[in-house]
Amino acid sequence: MSRSALLFVCAFLIGANSSALQTEKLQTQVLTPRGAKALSSIDVVSERVLVRFAPGTSPTQIAAVLSGQGASAIGSLDPIGWTVVRLATGASVASGLAAFKGLPGVLNVAPDRAYRPIKVPDDPYYSLQTSMSQVDMPAAWEFDTGGTNLVTIADIDTGIQPNHPDLASKLVSSGAITSQFFDPNNGGNQSPDPGPTAACQHGTQTAGVAAAIGDNGVGVSGVSWGAQLLSLRVFNAADCNSDCSPGNACVTDDVAVSKAILYAASLENNPAVGRVVINLSLGASGASCSQGDGTDPGAVQTAINFATGTKNIPIAIAAGNDSGGPIEMPANCAGTGPSGGVMPVGAVDGSDDLAWFTDVGPELAANGVVAPGVSVETTDLLANGGYTGGATGTSFSAPHVAGLMALILSAKPTATAAQVQSYIRGGADYLNGLSANQQGAGRMNAFNAMRLATGKQLMSVGSAAAFPNPFRPSQTGQVSFKLPPSLIGGAASIKIYNVAGEFVRQVSGLTWDGTNNDGNAVASGTYIFEVSTSQGHSTGRLTLIR
Repeated sequence: MSRSALLFVCAFLIGANSSALQTEKLQTQVLTPRGAKALSSIDVVSERVLVRFAPGTSPTQIAAVLSGQGASAIGSLDPIGWTVVRLATGASVASGLAAFKGLPGVLNVAPDRAYRPIKVPDDPYYSLQTSMSQVDMPAAWEFDTGGTNLVTIADIDTGIQPNHPDLASKLVSSGAITSQFFDPNNGGNQSPDPGPTAACQHGTQTAGVAAAIGDNGVGVSGVSWGAQLLSLRVFNAADCNSDCSPGNACVTDDVAVSKAILYAASLENNPAVGRVVINLSLGASGASCSQGDGTDPGAVQTAINFATGTKNIPIAIAAGNDSGGPIEMPANCAGTGPSGGVMPVGAVDGSDDLAWFTDVGPELAANGVVAPGVSVETTDLLANGGYTGGATGTSFSAPHVAGLMALILSAKPTATAAQVQSYIRGGADYLNGLSANQQGAGRMNAFNAMRLATGKQLMSVGSAAAFPNPFRPSQTGQVSFKLPPSLIGGAASIKIYNVAGEFVRQVSGLTWDGTNNDGNAVASGTYIFEVSTSQGHSTGRLTLIR
């Protein structure tokens, strides 16, 4: 089976030194359009700088300049005029840059930046996981692969096969904290689920999307390689066929689902669990989050409110597969909790077209995104061969987002549930031709979300940016737009649109106060901005939170 191609930028040693390159971090300053300075950290080759001398500078003069700094030339970049300079042993790159600036004959001095292969796992089926490249996972993994800080994804589903080679070592087993079963046939009665039991293949498949072990030479890679898994089974194995086929008695209820959510919430920040993320790839068609006369939130809604509001746990929920019908419960509970952090997830295919089966609605526009959900390559029951490329449904879109939630919390464990939601929505790619009700904030883009979460500006040189992002008018008053050097020119004009493509505001400066052209405050959501100057134009997106 063919492997995905790696994108390498090769660094060649110049001269006789063939030892491995050593690198260090260099703090650099980047000028914003208003003259402010922002810090950025980059990897550079240790004890080395690149110096460009003025045309006509003789080799003798160059040697004298270098010798005066205890440095030496180890090569050149002809015909572009740069000299590769080895600094004195132990000298930092920062000190070398400072030393050479302004010396006779020196036009410029720069660090020798370090490049690495784009992170791609060696799992043999990774080349079939087209959803990972679709959501820009390889670039996201450059930030974190999920093991920096402890995070556990609680998969409330049909159970995970315990001996699957891509999942077994991920299952939490620490004292009393193990896989659990909430029996819908017995009032949601909770009991340990040794093994655990896989009632059918569904839970094993969703778990693989979110957190299959990556880069281990086996099977597939999950979105978060380092996240733990906790199997919370809410279906009775005796009721389910092995393929979870519809029409049988493989069902669960409010009580079992609510108890599972509350149990997961009780483990938040437990030393054996760390931060918790919940994935719910189940739904009730036509059901409402309220109960009784409709004025009181139901049990599941209340449990979700407790998890997100009291325990600060982000939750990813499948939107449903009723072919464009209303968002199913519990995904339609999103947004009514006290703190946010609940994300309904719809499905797109590998071409970013809306999946024919996915449910849509205002809940998606207000709180969710879409993610790959057609023919997803993931783990499967060992009896089925251990892997499948046919996992289709919003059930498999949701764990893409749950895995990204875990990745964000690994990199930024202090993030709130609402912040995690805003990073994912703020980083999503808005898809042309689809409304906000169909795609939410757009199709999940893991790289953009991780960039927003970590604050690292790894965007391309030609992109405009907004800061702070997310933008909270009540806290900062204004959001500032930053232009790349290639766009700095006269008469900057910024047009702002909502995610439905509707024009909101045009500003003539590089700030926006969160109001429309009529001076009225705009609602919370994701906004697209288009920056135009005499040098060209660029677009970006920002999340506004009231």
